Amino acid sequence: MSGRLSDKVCVVTGTGGTMGQATALTFAREGASVVGCDVAVDLSMLVGLALLVTAVRLSTPSLALFLLSGALIGGGAGAVFKGTTGLVLAATAPEQRLAATSDLLIALYVGLSIPVIGAGVALDRGASPSDTVLGFAIVVGLGVAGAGALLARGLRSAQRAA
Repeated sequence: MSGRLSDKVCVVTGTGGTMGQATALTFAREGASVVGCDVAVDLSMLVGLALLVTAVRLSTPSLALFLLSGALIGGGAGAVFKGTTGLVLAATAPEQRLAATSDLLIALYVGLSIPVIGAGVALDRGASPSDTVLGFAIVVGLGVAGAGALLARGLRSAQRAA
């Protein structure tokens, strides 16, 4: 760790994959502030949400389409979690990594439980399962798109500052 990249902002694309994550971690170890993104992961999650809604709203619901949507959503979410974990741990001092990991896991579980609780409340109040899935997809899709927009705004700010 020479600190060659101290006070620099590095934008790394493809952080959901192994090469992008390794690059981001290397830059972070050299002192850079790393902004990571993976359009393919976001797109995978959004396409999976669209397929999920389609699968349950068809006149005859499609199990194959439902399973495909689950694979796309799950793969995207797993890649986001893997990339986020790597970046958080790389940017955290070794003696603080346990606390940072527990904070990340708490945020993950809260983030996962809110839509599930919301779906349970909607179903309990009489919403149909297909409408509940549609509402779930809209909320999660807005969250994914909103996170991408915030990342893009941060990227533009970092580029102006550089």
